Amino acid sequence: MKTLLTDAFALVGEGCSETNSQSCERTLACADCGAVALLKPENERLFVPFCKEATLGGATGIYLPTLDLPDKTLDSLIEYALDTGAELAVKCGCTLTDTGIIDARFGKSPVMLLYEFGLLQQSRIISGVCLDKDDLSLMAQEGVSLAVLPSTDAGEGNGVAPVCAALNAGVKLRIGTGSGVYNPKRSVIFEAAFLRLAVSAQMNKKDAVSVRELAKMCALDGADDASIKQIEREITDY
Repeated sequence: MKTLLTDAFALVGEGCSETNSQSCERTLACADCGAVALLKPENERLFVPFCKEATLGGATGIYLPTLDLPDKTLDSLIEYALDTGAELAVKCGCTLTDTGIIDARFGKSPVMLLYEFGLLQQSRIISGVCLDKDDLSLMAQEGVSLAVLPSTDAGEGNGVAPVCAALNAGVKLRIGTGSGVYNPKRSVIFEAAFLRLAVSAQMNKKDAVSVRELAKMCALDGADDASIKQIEREITDY
């Protein structure tokens, strides 16, 4: 069953150390540089925090837990991403406070800011609880996916991502486990079953998002109909 599923977003480490040479080689990051993000299904590709060591190592995947970075860091990030084409995993829109900080500073939402920087097309948005219709429309237009974190965002009191609005806008959705604090086994099926209930509560409507759609969010790219139906059964029976 595991071969059919993708964990769209998982935080898998707190930097790396000299005693973990394989991790260092893969992440091109330094010790204490922050959480290392793992996005699937891309051969378990690692996205590392934006730091000097990562850029010197030529990292092709950058994880940004926030866009509220110092001006010089932002300038360096933009230059590096545009020059190298590095892909970005950007956690944003988690709370109204986070979104408000970006809006107060730049006069734009995080998604709009990435678009202004010219980086939206090479980004994946993580969490996205506070994304609005304009954000979602732009993401659909630019072909940008959204990885939702059902148990993490609920457990941290952030809320529920606008799944129905995202689907209606044509945004591709994925389901991730995030840090796994509220899902220690990192079960994507658990996340999907939880999201099914959370969205129904959010929309005041039973089965507001279909099990079929949830299964597609969990499935590997290119999964056939039989595989998606198997995932549907797993979610329903959870």
